[in-house]
Order: sequence, then C-alpha cells, then structure tokens
Amino acid sequence: MPVISPSAFAPPVASRAANDAAAPVAADLRERIRRLERAHSAQRTGQAAVPLGVPTIDALLPEGGLLTGALHEIEAGPAPSGRVASHDGAALGFAAHLLGRFGAKSPGTLLWCRRPSGTFDAPPYAAALSAWFDPARLLMVTARRDEDLFWAMEEGLRCPGIAAVLGETRAADPTAGRRLSLAAEKSGVPALLLRAQPAPTQSVCTTRWRIASAPSHSTPGLNDIGAARWRIQLRRNRFGAPSAAEIPSWLVEWNDETHCLAVVPQAFHGSAGEGWTKSDTERLVG
Repeated sequence: MPVISPSAFAPPVASRAANDAAAPVAADLRERIRRLERAHSAQRTGQAAVPLGVPTIDALLPEGGLLTGALHEIEAGPAPSGRVASHDGAALGFAAHLLGRFGAKSPGTLLWCRRPSGTFDAPPYAAALSAWFDPARLLMVTARRDEDLFWAMEEGLRCPGIAAVLGETRAADPTAGRRLSLAAEKSGVPALLLRAQPAPTQSVCTTRWRIASAPSHSTPGLNDIGAARWRIQLRRNRFGAPSAAEIPSWLVEWNDETHCLAVVPQAFHGSAGEGWTKSDTERLVG
C-alpha cells in the first residue's frame, strides 16, 4: 500500500518564507482599507455621530461619537465568579445611557423591544431609567419569540417618529443582524442590541461593547454607597481607531448629579474585575 507523507503537500521552504514575509503586508493592507472605510463612514445618508460624553472614548470613535443609522451591540461581561448573570444591571445601565444619548439628539419615541428570559424576569424600572431619559418617551414591546422581537425592531426602524430602537435578546441570528443594520442605515435611526451573553465574533455591527460591573468607591471613613462603576471594553470598532486587533478598556463612573460618565483615573481604583452589589442591580430592574 502506498504511503503518502504529509510533507508531500507542504510548500517549499522558499514559498513558506515568502508567505511569512507577506503576512505583515496583508495585515497592513487590511488596516488601510478599514481606515478608508472609517473616513467615508459618516458621509452615508442619514448618518451622524452622537458623542458618548466621555472624551477619552469618543476620541476613538468615528467622527467623535456613535454613528446613527447603524447597529451597535452591548453584551454583559462576566462577574468575579466568571459567570454572566441572566439580567445584568451594568449592561442594562450602559444600554440605557446610549439610548438616552441618542434620544437627546433626536426627538421622538424610544422603542424598547424585549423577550422575557424567565418567569421572574421583570421589565426595566422606570424610576431608574429617568436618570438617562424621560420614561414617558419609552414604548415597551414584549415578544414571545426572537423572530417577533427582530421583526418589531426592524419595523420600528422604518417607522417615522422613532428616535432609537433597543432590543434585548439572547439569539445570535446573522441574517436578522444584517437586516437590522440595513434598516438602520436606510432610516438613519440607531439600533441597539443588548445581549446577556457574549455575541458571536462575526457580526455586522458598527461597535460592540462588553460591560461588567466594578466595585464602587466609598468615601474614606464613611459607610456610604459609592457611585456605580462599570468596566467598559470596546470589542469592535468597525470604522474607528485603534486597529481591529486591539481591545481598549476603561473604568468609568456614573455621576447622578451631572448625569454623565467619567473615566476613573487608574491611580484611584483597585481591581476593576469585581462585581457590584445586588442592590445596584435591583435599582435598575424592578
């Protein structure tokens, strides 16, 4: 019986060396193409940039902010135990912040589509959401199936008078993601997807954020409750900087008085991977 060695299919040594030399060139070419896409991204019909309100983060985003007429994903990060909660208050709060930023730039209804994950899954608490936007502007849609949720989001993006659309889902449907992205680009209305679990690597979203809770900072000598803190990772930045291979991360703190986020100086915080207390989540989820 003839025996075929795997080495018979290996390219010659000279060919392998040429391929190794070409690898950095290909990576540089991909990065140049991505930056050209960034330069023309905001020139599309209906797209503008809405600042996140944090200069350090906005500096990396195309045109200094989040693009309208685009799809953005928010996913919950792991707790100190390594597990991801079924309904994470940190990711929910960041999604509400983005919804409020888009709503502040455009009048109209804020559409929130969700599919309850269980019997005890309560809708967001309106009194807590008021820190980011007027709950009277919110239209809540509850769907029984993921297909219905995506349909409601897509129809909302096409509806006049909608300022932004947010959907809560665990489903990973590439086709639905492409349809939402195209509908958002055509209407100029931003679409947000909030996921309780990490999203698939391949996606058509413009940005993807991973949000994890971080320990609050109390006043020395007092047993008070500090402001909410989040660890934010920018895991996908299609048209912005830095390169696609880098994942920038920030520790941010919410200010209830100014209703703004601010980056916490690295010298003034400890470990940012720890979670917040149960009361912090209950403040956002009724």
